[in-house]
Parts: sequence; C-alpha cells; structure tokens
Amino acid sequence: MREKMRKFLVLTMKTDQIDRVNLDELKQVTEGEGMISRIKYRRQVNNMMTGRKQKIIAKGEILKLEHAHAENLDEKEKNETFGFTCLHYSVSEASGTIKIVVINKKNQAGQVRVTTIDGDAIAGDDYEKVDTVLDFAKGDTEKFIEVKINDDDNWEPDEDFFVQLYDASSGQELAGKDTRTRVTIIDDDKPGQLCF
Repeated sequence: MREKMRKFLVLTMKTDQIDRVNLDELKQVTEGEGMISRIKYRRQVNNMMTGRKQKIIAKGEILKLEHAHAENLDEKEKNETFGFTCLHYSVSEASGTIKIVVINKKNQAGQVRVTTIDGDAIAGDDYEKVDTVLDFAKGDTEKFIEVKINDDDNWEPDEDFFVQLYDASSGQELAGKDTRTRVTIIDDDKPGQLCF
C-alpha cells in the first residue's frame, strides 16, 4: 500500500515526499474536476481504441439505449419460434427498470421461460433476478419483462448481466443468437476521494 501511495504521489505531484505536497493541489487532483476529467478522458480514449462510444452520464440521469438489434442477424442464426428484439441494452443505475421485449415469431400459442443470468452485475445487488414463463396466446406477437435496476451511491465500473430464453417444458436453452441479450448497467457515481 505504501508503495502504491508513493507511486501515486510521483505520478500526480512529481514528488514522493509527503511534506513537499501542497494539500490544496492534492485535494484538487483527488476530488476536483482534475481527477474526474482524467477519468473521463481515459474512458473516452479506451472507447475510441475499442470502438465503443459511450456517453458519460450525470448522477441521477435516466438513460436507456438499444445497441444491437436482432433484425441485423442472418435468419439462419435466429431461433425460429422466440427471440429478443434487441441483443444489447444499456441502462443507467437511476433508470429504475429496463423493459426487455420477447417476440413470438410464429404468432402461435406457446410458452417461453425467461431468466436473468449474472455477469459482472449480481442479482440482488445490482439488479433484481427475473425467472418467469411468458404465455403467448394465438396472435400475440410480443411480450416483455421488466428488470429492476438497483441504484447505489458507490462508484463501480459499468457491469453486465444477461437474459436468456429457455424452452418452458424441458428447461433447455433455446438455440439461436437472438435468444440471449446483454444488459449493461452504467454507473452514475463519481469515484471516491483519496485521503491521507
């Protein structure tokens, strides 16, 4: 820990002598816009390098985005009976819930089981688990589930969980690339302070 602190001081304050550190400058670096700007800049650079473009959101801002739609998949890659309309959602912590649409492609009566699966995001902590069976009547083209997103005041990186479709009778995962969707929970909390 001491070595990490020394490296931090050398990197940010250009000295490893604590008695030479200007406390006002240190405060500006650790809790002011300087630190936040650097974090935003690093995230933007990372997004540019990886091809991801993600908006930085304010505390309490409600943001719900759809990134990858199943309609862009080749028909051979899709399940012929049920599927999701969107394969990747982003939602801010403050959004409260996310609505995920399931489509009944044959418009016939039937059932499909829908279950959330932990990724980096953990059920009960970051979101509330869903495990339900959707009943489609003949002619029903789509239904949806709502997943509750939990908001907290702790900074953490953006986290993912997944929603998977299963055969309601056998419990087997449905085949096809449109039977699993990813939900990214975007954190809206600023990082904490570094104190000496």
